[in-house]
Amino acid sequence: MRLDIIETARLSDETVEALRALSAAVYPPTPRADNAPSRQEWAPPQWSVMIRDLDQQLVSHVGVLTRLGLCDDKAILIGGIGGVKTHPSQRGKGYAGAGLRRAIEFLQGEMAVDMSLLFCGPRMRGYYQRFGFGSFLGDTLARQDGAKILFPRDEVMAKPAVESLPKCAALDLCGLPW
Repeated sequence: MRLDIIETARLSDETVEALRALSAAVYPPTPRADNAPSRQEWAPPQWSVMIRDLDQQLVSHVGVLTRLGLCDDKAILIGGIGGVKTHPSQRGKGYAGAGLRRAIEFLQGEMAVDMSLLFCGPRMRGYYQRFGFGSFLGDTLARQDGAKILFPRDEVMAKPAVESLPKCAALDLCGLPW
């Protein structure tokens, strides 16, 4: 297994295409009804943890970003993890876990974030808990369609960078979620 963390803007055309193919395998397109609501808009990652198998095929990805947010109106540096995906034929081999560990190490070490945050559905909560993420109990605000929205608490998970999470009644992401 090979792990590389690369600025997403510097990915080669070949790697971008491999990432598109991985995304299509993980999230195949589904038809939408004409009156279906618009989909959630997500911030793109600033860095990509690219995980390749022994044959150098891209099998997993973890997106990473940092952003200044507001913890009860006090600026903090938040590390974001999103776009975690592993090819369906390669799941259960530890690829995403290795990518998550590298992303956390990068955010806490090199980027010195105050906390890391991710968004997930109930089905994935137990998985992320294994990496030290827990429920974020405050309100989480993000931008969608030019307005602030409140995320459901059961979709927001946080990991402290040090001993404990910053105490926030409200955490404003000051932009799109990831």
